[in-house]
Amino acid sequence: MAIKAVGFDLDGTLVNTHVNYVDLNDVNRFVLEPLGFPVDEIWADRNITSRQPFYDWMVHHGRKAEIPRFDKLLDDRCLEVERLGMAGSNVYSGIMDTLEWLKDSGYRLGVVTRGGHSYAVDVLGEYGMLGFFDVIHGRDDFGYSDAKPSPKAMVHLAEALDVGLDELLYVGDSPTDFESADAAGVEYAGVMTGKGSTELWSSMSDRIHIIASAAEVRGLLEGTLRS
Repeated sequence: MAIKAVGFDLDGTLVNTHVNYVDLNDVNRFVLEPLGFPVDEIWADRNITSRQPFYDWMVHHGRKAEIPRFDKLLDDRCLEVERLGMAGSNVYSGIMDTLEWLKDSGYRLGVVTRGGHSYAVDVLGEYGMLGFFDVIHGRDDFGYSDAKPSPKAMVHLAEALDVGLDELLYVGDSPTDFESADAAGVEYAGVMTGKGSTELWSSMSDRIHIIASAAEVRGLLEGTLRS
């Protein structure tokens, strides 16, 4: 298989950050309930971390034009929570050497995260990694509906890197990462850092290349995917 580009998730894959996901998952309620929105009615039995029920409610009540304004409020709160998680974070061992090898070997590199774009830039800049990446996509670059787990996140990445979906490898630590890549027909490597584990990946699919960390991408490309 001819892999020409590698995409990476950020939190839990490249960098061991400390984002409070309880607070992050509560953003919709935190922002919208004080503004008078009937949060429990809007989400009912649906996942409150998803914005789609809110979009549907706004359309149903003739308020579609207001969605971008509230998206901005929600994204701003997400960024607050994410930036707090930068404190005490660190790059996983071996990542820098692997990124350097990938660039020297001619691979195009990208980051796709459900974090905000400016947050991703801040984290990568903090650890001197910005120069390795040709593309950085956050949840706010193409709209929330195109963010992972949507396969559109991978489509946008492949287009930006100027490669086919079958020429792209994506590396991540969560089911959301795999779901996005798999739905787009993109090769996927699951790490055992962050949320990842052998048990998780083995239970999800036999199409997942399981590696200890993103630092093992070099070995994966030199061995499994080129065999």
